[in-house]
Parts: sequence; structure tokens; C-alpha cells
Amino acid sequence: MNRRTRGLAGLLALAVTSTALTAATPATAAPHTTGTTGPAHQVTLITGDRVQARQRADGDWNLSVEPAQGGATLSYRQFPVTRAGRTDWYLVPRQADPLLAEGVLDRELFNITGLIRQGYDDARQDTVPLLVEYPEGGTRRAAELRGARVQRELSSLNVAVVAEPKAEAAEFWRGLTEGGPARLAGGVRRIWLNGKVSVALDTSVGQVGAPVAWQAGFTGKGVTVAVLDTGIDDTHPDVAGKVKHRKDFTGKGNVTDGHGHGTHVAATVAGSGAAGGGKYKGVAPEADLAVGKVLDDSGTVTADSVLRGMEWAAAEVKARIVSMSLGGVPTDGLDPLSQAVNTLTRKHNTLFVIAAGNLSGPGSVISPGAADLALTVGSITKSGGRSDFSSQGPRLGDGAVKPEISAPGSDIVAARGTGTALGEPVNERYTSVSGTSMATPHVAGGAAILAQQHPDWTAEQLKSALVGTADPVGDLSVFAAGTGRMDLGKAVGAKVTATPSAHNAFLKWPATAPVTRTVTYTNPGSAPLPLGLKLDLADTAGAPAPAGLAKLSAGSVTVPAGGQASVTITVTPRTAKAGSYGGTLTATGGGATLRTAVGVHEEGEHHDVTAKVLRPDGVPATVADGVSIEIIRQQDGKPHWLRLDETLRLPPGAYTVLGSLDLRRPGAEPAVVSFSNPEIRISKATTLSFDLRQAKQVRIGTDQPTARAGALVAQERVLPKDGKAHTSTHSVDARFGQLFSYSTPGVSSAAYGYANSARLLEPDIELFTEGARREEMGARWFSDSAQEPVNARLPSVYAGDGSAAALAKVEVKGRFVVISPTAQTGTDELYQRISAIKAAGGLAVGIHTTTSRSRTSHAATDPAVLPSLYLEYQYGPRFVEYAKTGGPVSLHTRQGSRHRYELAFPSPGKFPATLDHQVNTADLAAVSTAYHGYPADSPPRISASMAALGGWIGVGGSDRGVASAERVEHFTPGEWGLEVRGPSYLAGSLTGQAKLAAGKSYRMEWNRAVNGPGFAGTISNDLGQHHPWAWATGEVMDVTVPWFTDAAGHPRGSDQYGYVDKGTTVLYGDGVERGRHSEPGRGVFLRGNASAYRLEAEISRDASWWRTSTKISVAWSFARPQFITGALPLLAVRYAPPVDLRNLAPGDREFTIPVTVPRQDGPAKATSLTVDYSVDDGATWQSAKVAPAPTGWSVTVRNPARGFVSLRAKASEGANAVEQTVLRAYEIG
Repeated sequence: MNRRTRGLAGLLALAVTSTALTAATPATAAPHTTGTTGPAHQVTLITGDRVQARQRADGDWNLSVEPAQGGATLSYRQFPVTRAGRTDWYLVPRQADPLLAEGVLDRELFNITGLIRQGYDDARQDTVPLLVEYPEGGTRRAAELRGARVQRELSSLNVAVVAEPKAEAAEFWRGLTEGGPARLAGGVRRIWLNGKVSVALDTSVGQVGAPVAWQAGFTGKGVTVAVLDTGIDDTHPDVAGKVKHRKDFTGKGNVTDGHGHGTHVAATVAGSGAAGGGKYKGVAPEADLAVGKVLDDSGTVTADSVLRGMEWAAAEVKARIVSMSLGGVPTDGLDPLSQAVNTLTRKHNTLFVIAAGNLSGPGSVISPGAADLALTVGSITKSGGRSDFSSQGPRLGDGAVKPEISAPGSDIVAARGTGTALGEPVNERYTSVSGTSMATPHVAGGAAILAQQHPDWTAEQLKSALVGTADPVGDLSVFAAGTGRMDLGKAVGAKVTATPSAHNAFLKWPATAPVTRTVTYTNPGSAPLPLGLKLDLADTAGAPAPAGLAKLSAGSVTVPAGGQASVTITVTPRTAKAGSYGGTLTATGGGATLRTAVGVHEEGEHHDVTAKVLRPDGVPATVADGVSIEIIRQQDGKPHWLRLDETLRLPPGAYTVLGSLDLRRPGAEPAVVSFSNPEIRISKATTLSFDLRQAKQVRIGTDQPTARAGALVAQERVLPKDGKAHTSTHSVDARFGQLFSYSTPGVSSAAYGYANSARLLEPDIELFTEGARREEMGARWFSDSAQEPVNARLPSVYAGDGSAAALAKVEVKGRFVVISPTAQTGTDELYQRISAIKAAGGLAVGIHTTTSRSRTSHAATDPAVLPSLYLEYQYGPRFVEYAKTGGPVSLHTRQGSRHRYELAFPSPGKFPATLDHQVNTADLAAVSTAYHGYPADSPPRISASMAALGGWIGVGGSDRGVASAERVEHFTPGEWGLEVRGPSYLAGSLTGQAKLAAGKSYRMEWNRAVNGPGFAGTISNDLGQHHPWAWATGEVMDVTVPWFTDAAGHPRGSDQYGYVDKGTTVLYGDGVERGRHSEPGRGVFLRGNASAYRLEAEISRDASWWRTSTKISVAWSFARPQFITGALPLLAVRYAPPVDLRNLAPGDREFTIPVTVPRQDGPAKATSLTVDYSVDDGATWQSAKVAPAPTGWSVTVRNPARGFVSLRAKASEGANAVEQTVLRAYEIG
């Protein structure tokens, strides 16, 4: 596995910046303000819910959800998981909890940061990639999955590769969960994320004893080794003619290696060394190769490609050995790739030799090397120590020994693929690379030599012989290096073998009964062989295991000629404390030494925990009620999930319990009940009891009666000692849902917090039946519906499925037409039916269907030409029945609310005394907010959260703002984080933070021209470490700038995927090019130091939804008199023209623009400024009038009658200067 240098863009995540928030009255001081920014991501989950994700300045993530179906209730939890030094953030809708608790759904499907890292966010992937497991022979049922595309079936593994279109994800989930809250429908046994797998990168042949084996006549001849990797350059002299089987699994069409990893690995297995005069010969130079290209030329691929390659190698090629220098994340060996290793080994007697990984720390062995039957390989250095990158055991979950063996993996020289730049090239033909990727093929080659010597041996015998004869590596533990470095000389000359290669024992507390394991020795010789036996175990710190933990049944055995003898290891619990112990059983005799790996994991004190929940109606809740219970350990934040029908085992300590119950009552308003126990101490068997009859209803309102739409939220937050909060969020529609909360009376905890929040707006849609009893109906806009304002009272009519035949039977002219299309009706067909209704005189359409269609816009050829609504919740069937009577309905729609209330009521440490919050507008902070330049058909999406309870609380998600308009928005006093998205999520988000006081008035502007570079605040990397936007370290100079910062200072970055933003970054030092990057504003590696630098960056944005600042070019000149690390002294020219709310400036007149020139690393000190302007997109330029002003300069230009004005400026401050050009800086209108 390759320890590749990480892309700089991947390390840079967000900023804390100044934003222009000013007091609206002279009496009110401007509050301290900051802002956060970074790449905005949208991720559609398997459930169809869409998650908005953004990294914060502290390195943690803000996650919010927009529900798939616009449901009246939404509950979800978010929490961090740290593995091998990396923290990922998960968001799980509560509807998925029972399936996760049952183990039938992969938790990685909800790993938001992991999905983004793998490229599975919505900007880069329009499907959710899945592996669907079936019972034996059941993959043929995959075609029954509703709303999914079956790409292929892996019948020998009982797995179907499925792509779930995100646009149909809600329908897929609906069909998948019809089996009940904890069962999957359609015969599905389990669903996994089809995650990305990558290469495992970061003297050797002689180190592993290969020459001794060669001298004995064993070179791997006649043995096929399958190398599953990036392919091969089979024109390289070292591997020419060696590939007997080849197949591509990446879609490239051939196995040509465009990465270099596969060629290097294959040559380490079986290279002839021809290009180097035999110096770089592989371990088994006469072995045959089967090359499966399962990784693309970037070194990554989805797991199904690897699974197909494994099937091919084992079942079709019938390779004796499969070498896999690749992997995913640390697992317990129960993931799909690891299970496939076990299945194929048992079926085909194939030995899979797999890299341990390059995550360095304990418990970091990755999949598929975590498989029971894999021979997992760690890396050692040429001097015999553990390579610092090599992953270590014990295996997650059961503490088993992994890796079992080690081999050289540091600075390994082998064949270099033509045209590749992997590692550190030695010459045109060879390159030096490090990683467990390099160690693995050494062992695979060794296995091939043994397979030649012993063609009748099983995979386990080959594995045992290699593990048993390995040389100890200094004082490294068995969890660090297995039994040691492979020694082929000893392996081919072994007089005795031992099976199995490793034994593991898991002692479940309060275990008292001994556990036995048997090791069997086989002597193929003609004379008896006496063996002395010694068992040594130590804990992970190297201290001896407790006396008596493990004993041998005998101190020696004599293995008869041509026979076997066994010894029993008896493991007896000793400490009642959690601990992993590893070591070896060493057998010596007759000049032979044989070592068997032994691992013992003793579970510490645990107690049974169960739960009882009484529903609000007093009936005991069952699994069928979909109750979700999460128990979080306060010490380390580890979450556990408990089903009502099961017993959970937990170690003693303090825990917080969070839960929810979604009430679905026919004909009643949807409701959700959240419940909690702030702190419970587990010291014995415990039953958690919750009486939800005592739950209180959450009520939040204001003195503005029209602001009655939006959401009500209850949040429970747990802040463990590691500081990374777990949050459980429960949201209901403010008009159509009910929210209740309960907490165990009288219990408080410093680790617990509760909050109620609300975002209250005027409804976008108000729909009433005007029958004998006036009733409001829940509805939302259908995708791409015409959304012009409507205020009408209309007769209704029911028109069946809306087909031509159905429309012919009813009169639709002048009516509100209700239709019920079937699940088979496509979106385009539905648009056509709406068009037919308009042609027949219908005025509006209501759609009721049991099919859960996506709320995302659908790219149809004929968008809906009438106001068209989805009838939601329980109201759909009732509305259909009402429409059949022809009764009148009232419909009122609006484009944006005149009011916005963001309200939050945190209660740290305890459950509050009241859940009824009625507020007066005068007691809130009032922010007059202007939204500039958003078209009416693409209004901004707005969201907000308050800093409280050790993080952020609030409604989450986003709501429609107002387009090119201004309104007064009201906030609960406190510190708020604000975000405005649009007109496309590819445009990025504008963000800010503001401290708001009660009764005070403020003003804020969003998206005001001119958008251009800004340096306010800081950015952070994956570890939450802050640094400036443009900065230098010892090896890197980086300028990841928020290119499209608005005039008010709200930062907004570029499209990090290059879909709409293109550009370059070039660094010059003392007039010589020192670095270049093919993306706008990215990092470049320094090549030598210089006294004067010029950094040039350019970005172009070509998109129909982006009219101004279409191209920005900047050249910064600055001195760097000594080697420094920190902020670069860069200047930016910032314009704030007095444009209107449409971002338009008046035409055919002189126009004065306020200008400032801030400096990133300190106060603005620019001493000179010149500005040119262009009215023909930069073809010609004119000089602008520049005059000093109290806060900078004023620049006067002559606006044309129409079109755009571009601005070009030069500013300087001593040795620091900037040349900045913004094409189409603002528009005339």
C-alpha cells in the first residue's frame, strides 16, 4: 500500500472570516462577527435524505438534512468515529437505526465525510453504489429491487452489484424496508456500501531468503500467482512473457498500467530482473502471472471490481496464490471483501496474500487483510525494524492476531511502468517505493515457491509454513510484525510444519471456563522428531501476560516419522479486565524452529442492559414501533445501539441515553417523541425504563401570526470527554406535525444538553378544502413546477391517474385537478399529463401517489407548466376523496416569506422545565437582510444555527429565501452561524457568524457584487489545525483562496471538482518558475528558496447561473527575505459598488465605487492604487479616477448604457504588490 502525498486541496477545508454585519442604528454597536467557509457538499443517502455538509474551523463538521419526502417528521443522529487517527462524521436517519442494530445495513452508508472523500457526493456521483448480499443462490432476486439498477451478479459470493439512482432513492428505500423496521424486503440479507479500494503504498529479495530457495531449485516455476492491482506494463523486460492470464475490471478495456503500482508489485513477485542485469529479480522469477486490473490508473476503484477480480482469479484462473496490495479501512473482518476472501479460500483452496495497510497505529489492519483466512503482511525496513507506516493489530472487534507475517516494504526497488511517476525513480526502468504494498508481493512470491515445492498443500498449509518459519524481528510484538520476517530458506528446508498458523481466543466476561486450542505438528521425515515447546505472551505494551492465562498441555512432543502430534493450549480468564495479549508458541528440535502466532483477547467487565418503553398511550413499545435507542459512553463518546428485543453488553461507566419513537397513527397528525436519560451509571445488569406518557409537547410561537410554517426541533446533545459531540435531532413540520420530549426526571449531567429550536416562515403553499369543515392540507411543490403566485378559490375534480383516457371522463376546465399516477409513471410522462391538463383548461394540479419520488429537480424535456403540488402526509387520500365530490379548494402560494424567525432555546446539563416557548418580536435581534442577485426562479437557500451546548444547535437543513429582495429577520440573542446557498450548489455557499443582542437592529448583505478574492479569517486542515488562506510551510506555498467572496466579506470558494471552475496556479521565484498546478489557487511545492516571489493564479467560471465575476486573474508579488512558515503578505482589491438588489448598477453615467485593499497578514497599508475599467470584456481598457477615501479609495468610472463593467487594478505596499483583474465585475441594468 502506498503512502502517497495527499493533495493539498484535500487538506484545506474552511475558514473563519470577518463578515460585514453593521448596526442599523447609531445607538447599536456593531457586534463582533466571524464567518466559516469551505467546500459545501451535498450527499444523498440510501434513504433518499439529502445531507448538507461543511467542515468548521475546529475541524469538525456541520451536517444538516433535507428529508427525501418532505415528511412531517424527521429524526436523525450525528456522531464522530475515529479510526487510525482520522475522525469521520456520520449522520443516520432514525428510520435506519433498527436495520443497523440488526447488522443488515452497513454503517458506512451514513459516513458523510467518508462518502465525500470517496467521491460519492452528489456533485460527482448520481447513484449510491451498493453491494447487496442474498442467501445462497438468491442473487437472481436483485432484479426485484424497486428503483435500482442491477449492474452485475457475483453468484459465487451471493452478492449483487447495485446502483441506486439518487433521484429514485426514496422509492428504493421504501421498497427495501417493506419487510418491517428491522428487516430488509425482497430476500435481501445485507446491504453494504460499494466503497472505494486503493493501492496500499507508502536488498529485499535477499532479506527474505529467496536465494536459498533458488539454490534448492525452487523458483515458482509452474505456479500461477494472480496479481490484482493497477495492471501491468508487460513490455518491461522484467515481466515480458510472464502474463498467462489477463482481465480488466475497471472499464478501461485492457490491463495496461497507467499508475505504476501493479507493475512494481508484479515484478516483485516474479520479475526476471532482466532490465537491471538480474539485480532486481523477483522472489519467484519463474512463476506465471495472472494480471487482474481491478484498480484504475489513479489507484482506486469500487469494491465490486476487486470482488470480481477475486472471483476470476480463484474460480476461473484457478491461481494458487492471489497477491493483493490494496485495501480499504480497518474492519473486524466481517466486511464484504474480507468475507469474500474466506469464501473463495474455502471453495477453491486459494491463498490470498494481502497487505495489512499503512495506517501505522494499533488496531489499524485494513480490509480485506482483516479476513480470517488471509495471509496478512506487514512491512519491515531493510535494517530489520518495523516500517513506521505499517498497520498493526490486534484486529478490530475480537483482538485477533494480524498481520501474521512481515516482509521488506521500505524503499523497495522494482520495475517502473513506462510513463509512470510512482515513487522515487532510480532510472528509466526502476523505481523505489515504500508501503505494505511492497511487502505483500515478497510473501506472495514466497508462497509460490512453496506451492512449487509442495503442489499438494492446501492454502492453510502454505500459510502455516511461511508463518511458522519466519524470523523474529527484534523485540517487535506479534501484533506489530506477526511471527516475523519471511525466511524462504527455512521454509523450503522445514523438517516440520504446524497448523493452523495462528490461534486466537476471545474470553467473554465474566468467563471462568477455560478455552482450548490445538496445534498439530506434521513430520514428513523418516525419523521421529522431538520438539521442545515454549509459549510466550505479552500485552500490547510488551509486559508479560498474567500468570496462568495460557498453558500448554505438555512441554514437549515427539512427532512420529510421517505422522502428527498435537499440543493443547488452555486459556483461562485471569484479570476480569479488558486486554489483548499476543505472542508465539515456539517449537524447537532437530535443528528446526517453528513458531505459531497466539492471540488472546480478554473482555473486561460488562453488564447486560435492556430497555422498556411505554408509548404515550400506555402500551409497551415493541420492535415493530421502530423505537430507536442510542447509549453513548461519556468517557470516550463510543455509541451503542439497543433494540427493545435484545440485550446489550456494556462496560461499567457513565452513559447518556438518547431515543425516539415515531408515532404513525392513521388519520392523526404525524408525531415524534424524543426521550433521554442524561446520565446513567452502569455497574450491574440494568433495565432502562422510559414512560412516554409523561412526555410534554414542544410549542414554539411568536407574535407574528403569519409566520406559522417551518420546523420545530428537539435536540439532545452529548459532549464526551474527547470534545466531539453526538447529536440527536428530531424535527416536525410546524403546521402538520407534533413534537414531544421526555427525560428521566431529576437527572442531570455536565455531558448532556437539550435544546428546542424553530425556523418560522410564512408558508410557501396554503391549501384548504372548503367543505363543511375547512381543513388545511399538506402540500409541496412538484419538481420543476411553475411556481408563480396563486391566490384562488377553485372547484376540484379527481382525474384518476391523469392519463388521456382518465381526463376524457371528467371536466377539468377552471378546476384544481387531483391525479393519482401509478408507480410506473415516469417523471417525463407525468409532465406530459400536466401539460394535457393545462391544454384542457385546468388551473392547478394536485398529485397523490404512494410512490416516494425525489424532491430534487428532474431534468425533463417538458417541465410542469401549471402550479403542481404533491399532496403530503396523511392528507393525500383524504384530498382524493374530497376531490371526487367536486368541492371547492383555496390555494395561496407565495415566492418567499416576508418574515423569518430563527429561534433556539438551549438547556445545558439538564432537561428544561418548560417546552413551551412563546416569544415577542421586540425581544429578539432584528437583522435587515438583503439578498442580492438571486433570480426569481433560483432563490437562495438559507440556514442558521446557534452556538450552544458545546457546538451548534438549530433547525438544520435549509429553506427558501427571498430572491433579490430585502426583509427583516429575527434571531434569538446569541452567536449564530449563517449560510446562504445558490443559485446552484456548485456555486458554493456564503457563510458568516454574528453575535446578536436582544432588542438590537442590524443590517447584513449577501451576494452583493463584486465577487472576488478575499483573505479574511483562516482555514483548517483535516486535523482542525488553523492556518491562513495563503500560506507557506517548509515545502509548500499554497493559495487556496475563497475566490468569490462577496462585497460584504462573506467567503465563497471555487468548485473544487472543476465542473464549472477552471484555472491555473504558477509560482515564480527570482524570475524562475518554481511550481505549477493545473487548478486555480492551489498549492505548489517549492523548489529552492528565493528572495522575491510572483504568484499567479487564474480562475474562470462558465455557468448559465453565474453572470458576473466570470474570470478572475491575480498576480501577487512579495518578498520573502528568509525561510518562514505562515501567512503570505498578499494584498486583495475589494470593491463595493452601490448596486441594487438585482446586483445591477445604473447605466450611462459616472459611477463611484468604494475600494479597499486589505492585506492578509496584517492591517491594510497599501500606498498606491490604480484602476482601469473595460466595457467590452477586457478587449480595451480605460483609466478610472482614483481618489483617497476615509476607509481606502473611491474609484469613478463611466458606466455604459448596458452590458458589464470589468475592473483591473494594481496596488502596492513596499515590496508587496497585486495585479488583479475581474471580468464582468458587475452588470448594468
